[in-house]
Amino acid sequence: MDAKKLIKTAIKVAPFVTATVGVLSLALSKYEEKQGNYSREFSDVENELNAKIDEVLLSYGKEE
Repeated sequence: MDAKKLIKTAIKVAPFVTATVGVLSLALSKYEEKQGNYSREFSDVENELNAKIDEVLLSYGKEE
C-alpha cells in the first residue's frame, strides 16, 4: 500500500519539479548571457559570436 501512495505522490509532484527545473535552467541561461557566456545556447558558434560581439563593441568605442 505504501508503494502505491508513493507512486501517486510522485506522479502528482513530477510536473511541478519539471517546471521548477525548467525555470531555473532558463534563469541560469539568462544570467550567463549577461555575463557574456553564450556557450549554453550557442555552443557550436561560441567563438565566432564572441569575436563579433568584440568587433561591435570596439566599433562603438571608436564612434564615441
